[in-house]
Amino acid sequence: MKRAIILIAGCIVLCIARAGNHPSGFVKPIPSEVVQLWAGDPPRLVTNARPETVANERIKNVSIPQLLVYLPPKEKSNGTSLIICAGGGYGHLAMCIHVENVVRLLNDQGITVFGLKYRTNYGKNNVVEDALADGKRAVRLVRSRAAQWNIDPNRVGVQGYSAGGNLCLNLISHFDSGDTNATDQVERLSSRPDFCVLMCPWPHGKTLEHFPLGQQAPPTWIASARDDTTAPFAFAQGIDDKLKALGVSHELFIVESGGHSAFHYGITNGPGSQWPEPFFGWLRKIGMVK
Repeated sequence: MKRAIILIAGCIVLCIARAGNHPSGFVKPIPSEVVQLWAGDPPRLVTNARPETVANERIKNVSIPQLLVYLPPKEKSNGTSLIICAGGGYGHLAMCIHVENVVRLLNDQGITVFGLKYRTNYGKNNVVEDALADGKRAVRLVRSRAAQWNIDPNRVGVQGYSAGGNLCLNLISHFDSGDTNATDQVERLSSRPDFCVLMCPWPHGKTLEHFPLGQQAPPTWIASARDDTTAPFAFAQGIDDKLKALGVSHELFIVESGGHSAFHYGITNGPGSQWPEPFFGWLRKIGMVK
């Protein structure tokens, strides 16, 4: 009961838009549904850890992951979906900037949006392992409810900013085809995304060798600023080079300036703010948007 109260309180706080996190005149999108990612406790749940909190619309100490569902108007829905993983250094989730600010943009293109509230550091948990498990589960769960949400189970993409990009890069390096013997029907489905979008991917102190990309990696679109000192351009370039060598469809969108916040849609004015146009063009090119 205590945890439920905390989650509800967090949701109430999240409904209050903060200046600086959103563009002028921003109307906060309300999810049509909030879905528990796991039936029961998530794997490796650490008990008696720090409670979930919200400050400046950043969610901290996430231990119970969820999916926030943002459906486009029925007349616009095109069957493509995008699971968005916000950044925050695995210490918090800036869903206000990385999810909420692009919901209308993506919904207007007919894309169904899922905000993934994945686990962060909340105690003595292995946050990278937990986040990867949540990312895999989210892809499977979206596929399992494709008919309910009017989406194509073969057009499920993931997008990640910074630490969310680290999660997505980890996911496209470690996906699986599902466990055919699992009692949970969701776990029988593939966790491979059909496309991946890496926004200023953060290496988290690792080198590219820690991400064993293979030829079955999904088509990937990468955005990076040359002056990003948090998620260095060289790391994004390395991902691009590796995908090219593997023969995986990919595209690298480069801007000269803007730093780590270059692609914050609606609240930056630099060249990175123009990323949606080439991104949508790429989706059409790979057949994810018709």
